[in-house]
Amino acid sequence: MTSSQESSDRARKLNKPPEIESLAGAFHPHAIEVQDFSHYALVIDVRTREEYEDDHIPGAVQFSPAVVSQRPLVTGHSDARDRVLVAQDSAVDAELPASLAALIAPLKLDQAILVYCGRGGLDSLPVARALRWRGWSVDVLPGGWINYRRWVQAGLEVLPRMATFRVVATSLGCEADRVLNAMSTVGHQVLNVEALMVRRRGSISFCAAQQPSQAWFESQLLQRLRSVDPRRPVWIGDVEAQVGELQLPGSMADAIGAAPAAPLVAPIEERVNRWIDDEPAWASPSDVIDAIASWSPPPEGRLIERWRELSLRELAGLVASVLTDYLDRRQSARLSLRMAKSNGIAPLVVDSLRQDQLALAVRAWQPTPEAAAT
Repeated sequence: MTSSQESSDRARKLNKPPEIESLAGAFHPHAIEVQDFSHYALVIDVRTREEYEDDHIPGAVQFSPAVVSQRPLVTGHSDARDRVLVAQDSAVDAELPASLAALIAPLKLDQAILVYCGRGGLDSLPVARALRWRGWSVDVLPGGWINYRRWVQAGLEVLPRMATFRVVATSLGCEADRVLNAMSTVGHQVLNVEALMVRRRGSISFCAAQQPSQAWFESQLLQRLRSVDPRRPVWIGDVEAQVGELQLPGSMADAIGAAPAAPLVAPIEERVNRWIDDEPAWASPSDVIDAIASWSPPPEGRLIERWRELSLRELAGLVASVLTDYLDRRQSARLSLRMAKSNGIAPLVVDSLRQDQLALAVRAWQPTPEAAAT
C-alpha cells in the first residue's frame, strides 16, 4: 500500500461517524462517578424548592433539605449530631419522614437510587445513609450539584460537534414546528430547540410565556443531545444564538450556523391560514401590531401604518403583509448566507402545511433509509 493510500484510509477513519447508537455512549455520567441517570429508579434532589425549580437533573424529584436540617431523618432523635448520624444509630423500627417514605414506597429494594445536594454531601449523605440502613442501593453524586453543572457544560461543548445537523429554514417558528413534527412522524431524527427555549420566531403568545432558566434549558438540551444517533442527521429549526433571555451554548450555535439548510416554500395563502391557526394573538390584531413594533430590528413606520389600516378591514391581508414585508425580509439575509454554501439540500416545496399532507411531502422530499429501501 502506498503512503497516499494509507493517508486516504486514515482520513476515512477519522471522518467516519462514531460506532455508537447514541451520543450517551460518548458522554456518560461515569465522568462524575455515577451510573447513567436512566439506570436509577429514583433520583432525589436534596436542595431547596427554589434551587430545584431553577434547574435539576431531568427526572429528579425534590426532597426538602428542611427535613434534614430541622428534623431527624427518623423519629426519636432530637439533637444535631443524631440527625447527621441517624442512619448509623437509628433503631430498625424507626420511621423515615413521610415525604421521603412516599418517594421510595413504589420501589423495590433491588432498584437503584441516586441522591445529590448542593452542599457537598452535607444534605445528601444523611438521606443516603438512612435509605441504605433499610436495604436500598443508594449512590451519592460526588461533588454534588457543582459537579453536575460542570459535567453539563462539558457535554454542551463536546456533543454538538459530534452530531450532523440539518436546518429547516423558515421565517416562522410555527412553520418549523410543523415541518419538524412531520419529519419525526415519518421517522427522521429531530431536535426542537425553540420548544426547549419556550420561544418561537414570529410568535406573540410564546413571547408572553416565561422561559426556563439558562441552567434548566442547558440540562434539557444536553439530555436531548445524548439521545442523538450520530449515524443519522438531526433536523433542527433555524435557531438564533440569543433567543429571549436564553443563550445557545457556543458549540451548539457554531454547529447550527455551519449546518446546511433547506428553505420551506409554501403558498402565501397557506402560510397565512396556518399562522392564524397557530397564533391565538391574531384574535386581537392591534395588540399583535404593537408587539411586533417593539421587535428588533423594528419594522418601518410606513409598514406599521399600513398594518393598522389593514387591521380594520382585512385580517388575511394584514398577516400576509407581516410575513412578506417584514418577517420574510428579515429572514432573507440570514438565509442567503446559509444558501451561499453548497449543501445539496433541495428546498421543501409544499402545497399544504396541514400535518397529514406535510408528512407525505416530507417523505417524498427526504425519504428515510427504511423508506428508500422499500
